[in-house]
Amino acid sequence: MRVLVVLALALAACGGPRAADPSAPAPAPVAMPAMDFGGQRVLILPVQAAEGVGTRDEATSELVFALTERDVRTQWVTPEQLRRALRGAPGYAADPGALPDDPYIHHGERSIVDPLGGVVRRYSALTDARVVLIPRAARWMPGSGGAGRVRMTAAVVDARSARVIWHGDAEGEERPAFDRAALASAAAALAERMLVAGSR
Repeated sequence: MRVLVVLALALAACGGPRAADPSAPAPAPVAMPAMDFGGQRVLILPVQAAEGVGTRDEATSELVFALTERDVRTQWVTPEQLRRALRGAPGYAADPGALPDDPYIHHGERSIVDPLGGVVRRYSALTDARVVLIPRAARWMPGSGGAGRVRMTAAVVDARSARVIWHGDAEGEERPAFDRAALASAAAALAERMLVAGSR
């Protein structure tokens, strides 16, 4: 299957070493340019880590909603659809809610390797979706006075080549305290950052 995703070069990191300062704000969200999946099939895996934002299932649900709401042309394969397929093929691959650790960069290039690479290839073959979205984390980022916002981090991988074709994160709106609206806001922000406007 021909990949229709518009690949973009990673933005060069800038700035030198920083002195450790626990009171300093977290680095600003980073991302590559937004993509147009061109209507192809894209597999969404579950959120892998959730810190201070409720459950991983809640974070996954909000992200799936935000992605499918923003881009109705893409043939999204949801985590639940993947799990149903896995139940029909016992022993074929492990549950997608606990992926093997991977730094997502090897030999200076954005990519994944085995065992994660092998697991992703199996998911891809089972769902006929070459492009796989891996939501890496959803975290509560505290601000001043108890307020804060949720940050979501994700990577998009070409399952055949194991190359990371998009990576980035996004933050939702500031809220007085964590609630479901904070999670939904972050999911919408990540979908907006990942997908070009006009994908409707």
